[in-house]
Amino acid sequence: MKKNAKKAAATTAIALLTAASVVTGSLFDSPAALLPDDGASAVVYTVGDAPDGADDDAGVEEDESGETRRRGGVRAALRARVLRLPLIVRLLFVLPLWALGSVILAGAGAAWALLQPVLGKIAGFALLLALLLGAFLIAAKAAFPDLPLKKLLNRRSFFALLLGAAGLSALDALLPAVWGEYARAKDIVLSVGFFLVLCCAAVPFALREQRRRLQNAAAERTAEKTGEKKPRKLVFTDAGGTFTVTVSAPSGKNA
Repeated sequence: MKKNAKKAAATTAIALLTAASVVTGSLFDSPAALLPDDGASAVVYTVGDAPDGADDDAGVEEDESGETRRRGGVRAALRARVLRLPLIVRLLFVLPLWALGSVILAGAGAAWALLQPVLGKIAGFALLLALLLGAFLIAAKAAFPDLPLKKLLNRRSFFALLLGAAGLSALDALLPAVWGEYARAKDIVLSVGFFLVLCCAAVPFALREQRRRLQNAAAERTAEKTGEKKPRKLVFTDAGGTFTVTVSAPSGKNA
């Protein structure tokens, strides 16, 4: 317990340090803004509290529509609070936080710029796969309404849809490089590809399910001719869980 408490405390401290550094890094553009030569910039007046002789409109500005708003809002208030701290505190504590936050923000910006195209492709692939899954389930449920949803989508069908979505996404990424007029025909190409992928998953599933049902029907007819009875399943439920017992009867005898 003590070990877990120490880990939780360390994690919380790191999270708070990171949050404080990011906030500090976003408030100030440079160390010069954090460490001004005079304290004039740290003085903030609010409307109604300005000293005698000060402009009653200090701290607010008027936008183009004629409405007034407080200059800077929460960000300006936080900056003012930091700048009110003693210079030694800003040097020893706030400045390192600002440096760490600036590094984190710069790294996050660079990572976002690099990952944005990749994330867009991943989102497009996920959306395409979701559409294929939805269309497949609707078609399969319409063909076999007695089957539950968990049995409609088996591993084979899901793998076929996954490969189809990956193939369509790759095709959409590669065709613009080799086909200058692809932008005009993109919707048609993707629609045809979508239909083909759906057929490649739905048709084999329908054939397998139909073959399974025919085999079951043939087995039942054979059992009726030979006098065999189909095994019965008895389900028992108690405090320990649910148990299923299969009871089969010998040929020519009642169960």
